[in-house]
Amino acid sequence: MCDTIGITQSGSGAWFAKNSDRSPNEPQVLEFIPAVRHEEKTLKATYIEIEQAAETCSLLLSRPVWLWGGEMGVNEYGVAIGNEAVFTKGPYGPEALTGMDLLRLGLERSHTAAEAADVIISMLERYGQGGNCGYDHRFEYDNSFLIMDRGSLFVLETAGKRWALKQSASNSISNRLCLDSADRSSAGEEGGFAEKYSDPLFTRFSGSGERRSQTQAYLGGNPGVSALTKALRTHVGVKNPFARGSVKSVCMHAGGLVGDHTTQSMIADLSGETPLIWSTGCSTPCAALFKPWLFGSKNVPPVFEPGDENARKYWLRRELLVRRFRGAGPPAEYYAMRDAIEEELFALAEEAASRPADMAHVTLLAFDKEEAFLDYWAEKPPAAKAGSPRFRRYWAKKDAALKAINKL
Repeated sequence: MCDTIGITQSGSGAWFAKNSDRSPNEPQVLEFIPAVRHEEKTLKATYIEIEQAAETCSLLLSRPVWLWGGEMGVNEYGVAIGNEAVFTKGPYGPEALTGMDLLRLGLERSHTAAEAADVIISMLERYGQGGNCGYDHRFEYDNSFLIMDRGSLFVLETAGKRWALKQSASNSISNRLCLDSADRSSAGEEGGFAEKYSDPLFTRFSGSGERRSQTQAYLGGNPGVSALTKALRTHVGVKNPFARGSVKSVCMHAGGLVGDHTTQSMIADLSGETPLIWSTGCSTPCAALFKPWLFGSKNVPPVFEPGDENARKYWLRRELLVRRFRGAGPPAEYYAMRDAIEEELFALAEEAASRPADMAHVTLLAFDKEEAFLDYWAEKPPAAKAGSPRFRRYWAKKDAALKAINKL
């Protein structure tokens, strides 16, 4: 489950935002992957080997630790992509490229959003999509993509090797097919892609209709990082999300009958020559701190080199802290401290926007302030217990599994 927002028509510039909702125990890391000239003729994606490109772009990729592809990312040319699981009438294909593989390939091999869409379409038609994408349970699905740069935005929906593409000024996507018309499509498609291929039962129970309504509300006006953090922290119909899971909120909390958990969040300002990315580096954005990183600057956590084990450790430290608030939730003091740090960072980043050296200082300051914040709250007692017996059993099992997998 996920939600992705893209805005290009705003007077405040071009913005991308996404919550990635997956298994609550699955670390998702942020890696800066440099541009490379490749001598190898092939590459191994998550499941299959494919033809390698002669050159690939540098990119920031948000990647579940066991997969080759990523949930969202931005490349050096300001192309940003987020993907969504969509539930189609199937059957789903055998192991091939995953939606996350397709996303990474689109970022690696494009200079514009239009090029990225073409890359994904060509790879889909050549290799297909398929394979398990669940961390601790089997989960197969088709994919949709929001693909944008500072001047254009496309929604690409797929069902097997079939696809439909439509350009928008602004849009948001969730875990559902939504295109009733298209600018381009695979051979034999004549409109009504969503109606033709959507699985109505799984789509309904995914809560994607409610979540897309929430993100659509942020497409108008003049958004910025402050507004988009609010969008990614949205809860609807749940008084205390730390004591009850729900798939109907953009900030997804696990523990209900179905659904996942928001395990990573990203906002990208694509308005300037160099993308400015705000990310949590961890789960549960309603309790997390968004930190800035100017694309291509020195790696500062939560941004790591590919394969750096410290990326997993960074995610886990924050995960263990936020789970201490399960039940009654964080106290008012927690939010007041977090919000004060964030507001300071927003203001400093706005002042330093055109000065890379100053922005690098803001990034280092964000890391230091978050570390002090975490140290302070790690010494506080955990929240009082709350939630149904079933909710508590669910999380007790997840806690035990997290500790076992990571040898905690």
